[in-house]
Amino acid sequence: MITMAQGKTKRRPGSGSPELWYAPDRRIETRDAAKSAVSIAEWIGRGAAGGETPDEMALFTALHVCAYQANKSECPDEAQAWRTRWGIIREYLVESNLGLVHLMIKRYRSIELDEDDLLSDGMYGLARAVEKFNPWRGYRFSTYACNVIARALMRRAKMSSGHHRRFPVQQDASFERPSPPPDTEMELRVERLQKALHHNLGELTELESMVLSRRFPEEGPRLTYEQIGEGIGLSKERVRQIQNVALSKLREVLSEDPMLR
Repeated sequence: MITMAQGKTKRRPGSGSPELWYAPDRRIETRDAAKSAVSIAEWIGRGAAGGETPDEMALFTALHVCAYQANKSECPDEAQAWRTRWGIIREYLVESNLGLVHLMIKRYRSIELDEDDLLSDGMYGLARAVEKFNPWRGYRFSTYACNVIARALMRRAKMSSGHHRRFPVQQDASFERPSPPPDTEMELRVERLQKALHHNLGELTELESMVLSRRFPEEGPRLTYEQIGEGIGLSKERVRQIQNVALSKLREVLSEDPMLR
């Protein structure tokens, strides 16, 4: 994924407006894509009534088309028209996914965290997720957005925790001890690992897959190197080497996963 340089915002030459981010893809550069984006923006402008409702892919494709057209247009009025369409589609996507914010807030409810702060941070995370989501990566927006929102809420929780450490108050028995937030990052890593295994994104050999399935079974006992080796006619040291090669491939896949960066 191509992103802006950290700490800097690109601006169009001769304009005070920052460039809109989009994921470079040939599909957003065609005339048909531009016409579709205009139609979708107009459909939303009419109150999202009449005609067929665009699916998630169509909506995000239209968002990227608008950003691409706004950035490349040399005519200020035309560029502004595309920015307006981008804003209309962005707002529609944010409003359509508000349930994700409330879902994640339920997981982070705490007596020490103000619900208005959580809602504000959750909404910010959702808006950022809409703006930075790449629909061609192969995963659903809800999965990506929940991770972004969770990170925003975790930052709020850490800020709140730091504040209470700096400004302690007298213990009150009526206060409930907040339960620790769920390890969302670990849950996401497990989910992405399962996807990598399911689609064999690491290009594991049949032998490597078999060794991992016996070393780390979803159910049942975990076999030792020696037990696996006896079953397939290899030494336990060779089994260990095969496992390490397979794990190295999976680590590389996860290191390149944009959702884990």
